[in-house]
Amino acid sequence: MDSKKKCNQLAEKIRKILGCGITLENDAVHYIDSTFSNPTTAELETILQDDSNCEKDPLMELLLYPDESIQLRLEALLERLQFSAAEEQFVPHYLFREPIPVRIRFPDDRESLSLIVTEDIACQLITRLHISKHLDGKLLEVINKSAEAETRDGYKVKIRNSRFSPDQNKIQFLCDFFEKLESPNPDFNTSLDFTLSWLDELAENQDLYQALMSKKRFYLRSLQKAKKLETQLQKNNLETLLSQGKRVILVDKEDARKKIRLIDKISRAVFGKTEYSEPFHSVEEHIELSANRNSELEDTC
Repeated sequence: MDSKKKCNQLAEKIRKILGCGITLENDAVHYIDSTFSNPTTAELETILQDDSNCEKDPLMELLLYPDESIQLRLEALLERLQFSAAEEQFVPHYLFREPIPVRIRFPDDRESLSLIVTEDIACQLITRLHISKHLDGKLLEVINKSAEAETRDGYKVKIRNSRFSPDQNKIQFLCDFFEKLESPNPDFNTSLDFTLSWLDELAENQDLYQALMSKKRFYLRSLQKAKKLETQLQKNNLETLLSQGKRVILVDKEDARKKIRLIDKISRAVFGKTEYSEPFHSVEEHIELSANRNSELEDTC
């Protein structure tokens, strides 16, 4: 298929999706309410109709930011058409042949909002779809083989939205991840989100097992710092510690423990092993010391 037909086909698909309207996700609504003090639909329309209002463009971008529900409807087409970076630049031209009316729906009881997509917003929308990013062929094959049909495109969208540099080690890690972690597992999406974020932190061709254990040690140290701070707060309040020049670092202990459990689950699945650290909590709170044990992390916190 030539470039013109490809660009036109994608533009028509996007126009069709936008024509059906967009229902905002709760996170977007929360941000709007926090930023604009729980605005009514009429108040939002006033902002959007005022070209001199500096908040108009950011609000428009937020309302038309392509979330995963939109991307899911495009993933199969993007995988089939395989856009180049040069072709991506021409899609907004085909998309914006005429104004695009869109109805924005809120998940609460607020009335829907009607707006017209501008050319600038159309360009930003296309950029955020990452249409010229191609998933590795081997990784696609593994996902198609390992994942359930109804979940495959969702995993591909997450990878398309990720920012890590896909060297050979990282691609192989993801292949092993999909092959060895059971996708029906309730933690699978959380594990995938963590993995993609972690891979983005790494340089090319790192030893991924050691890098994963380093990440685990980071969370273990965070728990140590939290425990030390709790001990100090039993003797002095926060203001006193700050006045003494103490460095106070607040740690989400539950999130740190959750990340440690995820790392152990991922490491055991992909590498068949994990590492444990010396006990550093109280008798009631400890991480067991063992060499390459395949048992679960014993976290009695």
